[in-house]
Amino acid sequence: MNGPAAPARSAPARLTVDGEHIAPAHLARLVARTARALDAAGARPGTGVSLACDHPLTAVVTALAAAATGAPLLLDGSAPVRRIAPAAVVTATAAGEPVVTRAAGRPPLELPPHTAAVFWTSGSSGDPKAVAVSRAALDHQGAATAARMRVSGGDGLLLPLPLRHAYGFSVLQVWHTTGAHLFAESAFSQRRVLGLLGRERITSLDGVPTMYRMLAAEAAKDPAAARLLRDLRIRGCGGDVLTPALYEDFRTAVGAPLHDGYGLSEAGPNVALNAPGDVHPGTVGRLLDGVRARRAGPAGEIQISSPSLMLGYLDPVTAGLSTAPFTEDGWLRTGDTGSVSCDGLLSITGRIKEVLVVHGETVAPTVVEDAVRAADGVLDAAVVGVRRGDRGDAVWAFVESADGDRAAVADRVAAACRRMLPPHVRPRAVHVLPALPRTGSGKHDRVRLRAWAAREQAA
Repeated sequence: MNGPAAPARSAPARLTVDGEHIAPAHLARLVARTARALDAAGARPGTGVSLACDHPLTAVVTALAAAATGAPLLLDGSAPVRRIAPAAVVTATAAGEPVVTRAAGRPPLELPPHTAAVFWTSGSSGDPKAVAVSRAALDHQGAATAARMRVSGGDGLLLPLPLRHAYGFSVLQVWHTTGAHLFAESAFSQRRVLGLLGRERITSLDGVPTMYRMLAAEAAKDPAAARLLRDLRIRGCGGDVLTPALYEDFRTAVGAPLHDGYGLSEAGPNVALNAPGDVHPGTVGRLLDGVRARRAGPAGEIQISSPSLMLGYLDPVTAGLSTAPFTEDGWLRTGDTGSVSCDGLLSITGRIKEVLVVHGETVAPTVVEDAVRAADGVLDAAVVGVRRGDRGDAVWAFVESADGDRAAVADRVAAACRRMLPPHVRPRAVHVLPALPRTGSGKHDRVRLRAWAAREQAA
C-alpha cells in the first residue's frame, strides 16, 4: 500500500508570518527570486542549500525554492554538529526575506541521489545524526498526515515552532499538500497564540508539551482561553512524550483532548497519530496509511515500514549513507519499545537505551517520571539511570519547578514516589531546577542529565 497521493492545490498559497499576511503574488516573487539566486550560487540536485536561520518567511521561501531547483535542503538546526558543506547558504534580512550567498570554504559535498532534505536528529539520547530523506518520502508524509487529520484547503494551521526541525517541517508539507492557510510564528508566545485564535480563522494548532502545559494553566483560570482552545478542530502535540498527567490536565481545563502521536526524523517523522474523532488515550494513535509496525526482539522493539522512511544516516564528510538502523528486510529499528494492536493502534513504552535496569528488573523511565510529576509543584520531570558496576542503575530524577523552595519540592517528590513506586525503583536523588535542559527540538537533553548524574555519583 503506497498511501494517499498528494492532491493538487486548489488555491494560491496562503501564508501569514508573525501576524502579517503575505500576498500570494509576493510569495511567488520571493520564491522565484530565491530559486534564481540558488541556481547562480551552484545549488542543484546533489549539492545542498543550507537554511541558516529560523525566520519563518525565509524558511518557507527557501524550502519552496530548493524544491523548485531540485537542490537538497540542509536543515541544520542548532545542534553542535559538523555541517555538511553546501553550495549556498540562506540567511534573512531584518524584514525576514531570504538572502542567498555562495558558500565559502570546503567545496560542496556531493549528496546521494534522490536526497531532497537532510535533518539532524535532536541528540536527546546520543550524538545528533544527519537524516537524508527523498522527495517521495516528503510528499508521502504530507499527504498521509493531511489525510489522517482531515486537513483541507479550508483549514488554518497555526505553527509556533521552528521549521528547521522535523516536526515543524512536517506541518509545512501538510500546508504545501493541501493549500491550507499557514500561520507561522517566529516563537511561541501564549499571548500571541491566544490572540491569533481570537482574530483569525484557525482550526489547527501544533506545539510541544511545554507549550500545552502553559496553555492548560491559562485555560484553567480563564474561560475565554479555554473556549478558544476548545474550538480548535486539531490540537496537535509532538516533539516529546505527552504524559498522562498533562493530557488529563489539558482535557480538564479545556474540555477537549490533545492529539498526540509518534514519530521520529528517520521515519518522516509521523508514524501514528491520534486524530479528531479517532483519539485513543494510552496509545500514540493509529498508524498512518501506508505505514506498518511490528514488535521484535526480547525487548519488544518497534520496527517500522513506511514510504516515508529515510534513505539512511548521512556522513557529513564522505556523504556515505549508513543503513545500520535497518533490518535485513528493510524495516527501521526505532530503538523504542512498545506494542501494536491488530487494528493499527500503536503504544510506546520507552527507549531501549533509556530503560532502567534495577536489581535485574527493567523499568521504563516514564513509570518513575509519572510518579514524580504527581507531586505538587512539579511542572516536568526527566529520569535517567547511571550504571553502578554489576548492581544495575541508580535512578536519578531531575525536576522542573517554579517553586523557589527546592527542598520542599524534593520532599514532596520523595513522598509521591513512596506512595506510587516500590522501594528499589524510587529515585536515589532528586534535583530541582527552574528549567530542565532541552535540545533544539524541545526534548529533554538526557545526555546532559546523565553526564551530570554520573559526575555527581562519582564525586
